[in-house]
Amino acid sequence: MEITEPIKDVEKSVELKTCSGDRDSVQENEHRLFSAKSLVELSKSSWSPTEYSKDTVQPYLRGSKWSPDGTCCLAVVNNDGVHVLELPRDLYDGDLRGDRPIDILNSVIHVKEAGLIYDFCWFPGMNSSYPETCSWLTTRQNGPVQMWDAFDGSLRCTYRGYNAVDEMEPALTVTFSHDGTKIIAGYKKFLRTFETDRPGRDFSEHSVKYPASCFAINNEILAVGSWNSSISLYNMSEMGGVTHMKFTTDGLHLVSGARKDDKLLVWDIRYCTTPINILQRVVRTNQRIYFDISPCGKYLVTGNTDGSLKVWDSEYYDWKSGIEKIKDDPKLCDDGSFRFPLHYDCCNSVSIHPCRPILATGSGQYHFQDPEVSTDLDAANETHVLDGKMLSEDNNSSVMKIDAVNMRNGIINKENSLVFWWTDVVANLDI
Repeated sequence: MEITEPIKDVEKSVELKTCSGDRDSVQENEHRLFSAKSLVELSKSSWSPTEYSKDTVQPYLRGSKWSPDGTCCLAVVNNDGVHVLELPRDLYDGDLRGDRPIDILNSVIHVKEAGLIYDFCWFPGMNSSYPETCSWLTTRQNGPVQMWDAFDGSLRCTYRGYNAVDEMEPALTVTFSHDGTKIIAGYKKFLRTFETDRPGRDFSEHSVKYPASCFAINNEILAVGSWNSSISLYNMSEMGGVTHMKFTTDGLHLVSGARKDDKLLVWDIRYCTTPINILQRVVRTNQRIYFDISPCGKYLVTGNTDGSLKVWDSEYYDWKSGIEKIKDDPKLCDDGSFRFPLHYDCCNSVSIHPCRPILATGSGQYHFQDPEVSTDLDAANETHVLDGKMLSEDNNSSVMKIDAVNMRNGIINKENSLVFWWTDVVANLDI
């Protein structure tokens, strides 16, 4: 585990600088989101293989989430663990100067996890003014659910689920209850509930028919998605214990997205027989493509595997009759209010800041090498260029195959980055 410049003391002024969570400030920020119909890049961070890394190691971003108090962003990087990146202090006031330079984001905490990280989440009551609340959970391959300290990157405790033959199982997904008192972990055959203040192997469990792949929670309602395309709803108050889901702010609708599926389905939890709406995005891979809903429910934002960001404004779309329109004319699926081409590679994560007009997006994916191209490259005597434009004078066939692979996958360039974007109007800035 590597920790880079951990925060040792809590500044007295942090409480004044953390984002206010009252309803008025959230609504004010909601009106500012996408009001300029343009995005201004604020900060950026990127990862690349080290000189000692194997050729198969690709440190692309797998997901990012803002902390509940909005002071930092948690990023999971393939083969490079977890990074915590702070929101630049000059953005705490909620205003942006037109002459502000683009920041290079550096990780204030870096935790190197062994194995593939399946899922992660912040403690819902996280507030930088109270260090005891600053933590996050991860679940990884061949490991238990782990709670990490967001101030120094240390491991606080673990929560371990065991099967019938007393073998520890890794959880596929994990989340906190709405009040943070319980931890719900999803496994291949069980949902296991741990008491947050009692780490270890004490848990209650509820059997499920299919592996739990993702969670969404709203008060006492737990939505569980599975790899077999099913979604189940559980009442947390009565229980002992897809790729991404999100409840709308009113708690009456659930949005779900699946792997290698271009549709976002909007469900009414009072009538779950059919979705009430279908929103179109671009998802051509099996990886988890995150989407987010603004705190007041006005905007739904999703990443796309073509590197773009798509935004729906609920005020300009008829959610109830939308499904009937789509049945008559499937072309109406492409109904996004805005679309922003932000990345050269897959935009796999998006997170809306809880109280500022700031958006965090992440890019990257694993790139499989075409066997035909690999054979041709191994046979080549000289390689001059790495981007597929020109290899050697007699290797034009290889160039064409590389370009064909890139075109087939919709990839222009490989990219792995976490970027903060300003979504409000910038004074004295011409775009």
